[in-house]
Amino acid sequence: MDAPVLVEGQVSIARLHGEACWHCGAVTATLVPAGTVVRPGSDQEWPIVACASGHTPEQRIAS
Repeated sequence: MDAPVLVEGQVSIARLHGEACWHCGAVTATLVPAGTVVRPGSDQEWPIVACASGHTPEQRIAS
């Protein structure tokens, strides 16, 4: 799998905990693994999900 993406700025807790699509924030869609992210100053990797294939962490829309 690819290296985690560093994500700065605000991130909704639902996206960070894999409860909402990382790209659009959908919670009622079928969610599939979409990679991992890390936050500044932390080594913890957060597994994220997306509602459709092809989404990547870099495509996140501002919350």
